Formats: sequence, structure tokens, C-alpha cells
Amino acid sequence: MNQRWKWAAASLTLLLATTPLWAFPVVEWNTVNLSYNNGTFTLSTEALTGGAGVFCRGHYQEDGWGIILDADSSTIGIALRFFEVNYGDLIDWDLAEASAPFADNITAEYGSLLLNYDEPVYLGFRLGGAYYCPAAEYGWAQLYFDGDVVSVLSSATERTGLGIYAGTGVAIPEPATAGLLILGASVLAWRRRPHPNRR
Repeated sequence: MNQRWKWAAASLTLLLATTPLWAFPVVEWNTVNLSYNNGTFTLSTEALTGGAGVFCRGHYQEDGWGIILDADSSTIGIALRFFEVNYGDLIDWDLAEASAPFADNITAEYGSLLLNYDEPVYLGFRLGGAYYCPAAEYGWAQLYFDGDVVSVLSSATERTGLGIYAGTGVAIPEPATAGLLILGASVLAWRRRPHPNRR
């Protein structure tokens, strides 16, 4: 093995040894469910630390072209915050704190969500992030009202607390991950340079 490969192998080994596993984003799809029973909607998702859910009542608008979900309570034992987002928004700690809550069991704030007919709405959420549950997970759910029922079209949760873009499975890479990508690119670029003694 020549000197150049020894240097590259040693650098990669050192970087991998100092990079924690949580530096790599972990995204799971279809993690949010919506059920209906006796006038109460339950929006629930599974966190690594346990289940979390929001309970809300729905009432149709007078013209029948929309439904309003009024959150009134949520599960206990895990901190949660649900809030409305737009497609492509970065759902992270900052956005969760800056957004008006649809449901927040830390501050006991509960609001309303309007679903117009045939207009999907994105709901972002943070699970955890309180003194009794410091590890946070972020995710989103795409809700849809078809004129009769409300359903979840799609959803995703980013399990490592890095943040996720609403409507996508794209998570924010930790700087350590970016460092690995840069190192790999530099090794490839270095390998492509011709050796000075080669003709």
C-alpha cells in the first residue's frame, strides 16, 4: 500500500471513530395515523420514547366545503407540539418554537386547524424536547379533507433530532455527516490527479 492510500485510510478511520451514529439522519415514512370515533379525531404517532397523540373534535363549516379540527387534549408522558407548516419548511426546534401551536402539552395550548375541501394541509410536529424527555424527533403529516372524511395522505418522522423538510423525506445532515462527504470527495479528487512521476 503506497503512502497516499495509508494517509487516506488513516484519515477515514479517524473520522469514522469520532463520528457518532446519531450524526446520520434516520427517516421513517407513514408514521402518523388518524382515527375517528364518536365525534373525536385522534391524531397519533409513535415516538422512539413511546406513543403520542392529539385528541380533537371536528365540525363542518356551514357551507360544507371545509371542516375545522379543534384540539382539546393530548397524551401525557412525552412532550409534544403540533403546528401548521407549509410544504418545504424546515421543521426543527426553531420552527416549532416560533409557530402557533395546534397542540402543545407542555404549555397546555390547543388551537384549531381548518381543512378546506380538496386542499391538503401540512402539520408539523416535535416529539420530546422537554426536561423530562430531552431527545427530540421531528416530522410532518399531510392531512386531506375529501368533503366527507379527513385522512392522512402521507407522513414522515426524522428520528435523530436533526430536522426534516415538510412533505419530504429529506433530513438535515449533522456537520459530521457533511465532513464525511467532503472527505470522500477530496479523496476521490486526489486519486484522480496523475502521479507526478507518471507520464
